[in-house]
Amino acid sequence: MLDDGSVQDVVLVTQLPSDSWFEGFALRPNGKILASRLDEPELYTFNAEDPDSTPELLHNFEEEANGLINLCPIPGGNDEYLILSGVVDLVNIEFEHFIVWRVSLSPDDSSPPKVTKVTEIQDTGFCIGIIAISDRVMLIPDSFKNCIWRLDIQTGQVALLVADDTMKAASGEGDYFGLNRVRVTDEYLWFTNTSAGMLCRIPIERVQDDASVGIRTLGSVQVVTDDIPHCDGLALSRDQTTVFTCSYTDGFIWKVSIDPSTGKGTTSVVMRNLASPTAVELVYVNDKPKLFIVCCGEIEMSWFVQDGSNPWGEVANINEAVTVTVITQEETIETI
Repeated sequence: MLDDGSVQDVVLVTQLPSDSWFEGFALRPNGKILASRLDEPELYTFNAEDPDSTPELLHNFEEEANGLINLCPIPGGNDEYLILSGVVDLVNIEFEHFIVWRVSLSPDDSSPPKVTKVTEIQDTGFCIGIIAISDRVMLIPDSFKNCIWRLDIQTGQVALLVADDTMKAASGEGDYFGLNRVRVTDEYLWFTNTSAGMLCRIPIERVQDDASVGIRTLGSVQVVTDDIPHCDGLALSRDQTTVFTCSYTDGFIWKVSIDPSTGKGTTSVVMRNLASPTAVELVYVNDKPKLFIVCCGEIEMSWFVQDGSNPWGEVANINEAVTVTVITQEETIETI
């Protein structure tokens, strides 16, 4: 049970290869999880409801990438996804050669994925994610150029959507990453700033009369909270009154409760002692919210300092064959 008493159950779902770093994942129509690995160009799927199932490697993008940065479902697609790959140097914190791929999966995984190269993204900094606005328009947050790009996958054209000082990395030692996660609703574009410890939102509107635009901003950035240092992951409830994010250095899961009248958030730690959580995803199964948390295993980077007292460390270092931990927890949200 979490500190606020709202969790019904916490379950260890599966263990992926040790010494690996997973960032992107999505719930598939067949109930399985699709997960992308950052430190290798590998795409996995596994059954989140069967702890005895073995994660299956679906595809390796090694011919043009050495890491998969993130992924997103294609709206209206039937088990179809966009995968963002790159050439990744985690030791020196360098990222380049970004490519967007379209991946079509079979419902029972009986046939290999159909993988199509969509476009290469040029003249950017660190493309840290990909978020679908429509089946044509994607948003690409850029953590090094402090902005969000609009990508038209039909033409390959990249244009600036928004740039703001709240997207810049903090100026302290080891503060490498600013803008990180992005989520979009009909009313707001939500984003986190990892090193500044901020959750922000921007008023937007959907553009119905131009399929190449998708959305446009309507106002300035609103800071919801600035007390979630080293935050990673961003999950938003349907009613936009609850946000979950995590601290990959301290092993926290934060719950940000947002006052609809002011747009300001109150932050509480609802779970501790996880092994480097790097992503969270809130999905609704039969209208019941379920929070998935991905935790890394053995990560040895000079800039990635973990709490040595973390009791999950023993789990995260079992052996070479297992251990990026994936946890699912069911979170009760009063207003959905």
